[in-house]
This record gives sequence, C-alpha cells and structure tokens, in this order.
Amino acid sequence: MKYENILSRLSNYPLIDFAGDKRTHCFPDAIVGLKIHDDLTVAPSLMKGNKSILNFRHFLDRAYQPRIKGSIPDKEQGVQLKLNQSASVPTLGRSMKINKDDQKHQVKKPKLVILSRSGSRALVNEDCLVKMAEDMGFRVEVLRPKRTELAKMYRLLNKSEVMVGVHGAALTHFLFLKPGSVLIQVIPLGTDSPAETCFGKPARELGLKYIGYKISPRESSLYNEYDQDDPVLTNPKGWQYTMEIYLDRQNVSLDMRRFHKLLLQAYDYSFKKINGQISYNQTTDLFKLC
Repeated sequence: MKYENILSRLSNYPLIDFAGDKRTHCFPDAIVGLKIHDDLTVAPSLMKGNKSILNFRHFLDRAYQPRIKGSIPDKEQGVQLKLNQSASVPTLGRSMKINKDDQKHQVKKPKLVILSRSGSRALVNEDCLVKMAEDMGFRVEVLRPKRTELAKMYRLLNKSEVMVGVHGAALTHFLFLKPGSVLIQVIPLGTDSPAETCFGKPARELGLKYIGYKISPRESSLYNEYDQDDPVLTNPKGWQYTMEIYLDRQNVSLDMRRFHKLLLQAYDYSFKKINGQISYNQTTDLFKLC
C-alpha cells in the first residue's frame, strides 16, 4: 500500500486495503472525505494546539524513520558515510574561498536532487543540468517519482540540501526536505499563479529557502510553435489555456547561463550550511532577491 507508513500512524486499528480485501465490513459510523485548509497547508487556527505544517513534517519523520533505519543495509550505510565525509574541495563555479584551516579537513559536499519528469513539462536538457551541478560541486541524484518508492524518496530528500523540479504534482515531495533546505521550482510559462499557491507559499511556511525560477519564452518549447509576439508567449493567462497549452503541451529547456547564477548561489548557501559556516535560519542575499 503506497501510503501505508503514513496511514498506519493515523489509526489505532489495522489498515484495510480494499484493493485486495473482498470482505464486507460493517461499521457503526464512518467519516468519508477530507478536510482541507488550503493547498499543502495546515492552518494553525483550525488545529488543536495550533499545530502547523512543521508538525506535519515531524509526523512524516515519525512515519518513515523506523522504516528507513530498518531497510538500509550496513554496506550501503558505509558507502553513504564515506560520501558524506569525502570530497575534494570543488573548484569549478565556486564563488567562495576556502581558507587553509578548511583545507586541512575534509569538507562535505551538498546534495542536489533533480525531480525528473516524462511527458509534459519535461526538462529537455536535464543531462546538461546534471553535469553543470556536478562540476559546481554538488552530489547529484536524479529522482523519478513514478518509479521510486515513497520511503526511498523520503530517505533521499531528507538527506538533501537542494531540490530542483519543474512545476507539477511531483513537487509535493518537498515535504520530505528538512527546514532550511533549498527548493528551486522551475516555473513554465502560464503557471505563475498555481506555482506560487501550490508550492511557493507552502514551502516558505515549512521553513524552506524557496526560489521560483520563471522561464523566459525562449526556454519554453512553445517558442517554436507560436510567433514571438503571440499572447501565448507574451501575455500568458486564462485557466482555459493553462491546462490545454501550458500544462499539457509545454516542455522546458533551461538557459544554462541564466540558471547557473541561481544554482551557484544555492550551492554557496548549502555548502556553508552543512559545513557549519552559517545556521539554517540565516538568510542570504539569494533569498532576499528571489
């Protein structure tokens, strides 16, 4: 069952999987449906004890940590430990200077997870992004949500400093990032409003360093389908077009020069954070501008 780890924490009774259970169940009463406060939001004013989305994040820790600790082989844990302790100091794209004391000790490299999409809103030059991030100094992992078990996704993202993904439902997995981590949402044409409502605002409430990267018309596959002065490119709006054009018929090819500047700032922040040079709640110029 996909959400077994989470659902089992919400009830004192065994879960029933109706996909495989053909018995007839009788209950004196039942609550059917969900209550929603807002998109990916927990409103403290509506919760007992003023609980917030941070409490839900802690709930996810309690749901997945026992599973994670019991599922990682000793050999894999050893490899991960070496990765965390390893790493020559990266030089390409570095904007910070490492002093002599730092060079005497091995430094940690921040981890970047790229959410890979297939079909609409795919990142056409994903391979170029991977190479650029690795050259910059990141440990990079490409994650394909449809093929990855939730517990594994939690383990990967919970240990990551930065997550990058194009606007879409898979970005919901930002809930697995720790507060203080960086979420970079690539925002295709015509998706500004849902991008902010569904992910930008909730990510900031969770304590993430959120960056919305709005692509230019040239970075959209629609640029090759419409005239340069067509309203689809110059003034994207209207929900009737959002689904039909912007969500279902658009892919993204990042301008690597433009995206490099943003990713480098995220790298510098993450590098300093995991190496104890700043605390997670310190705000850099990057997050004042974005």
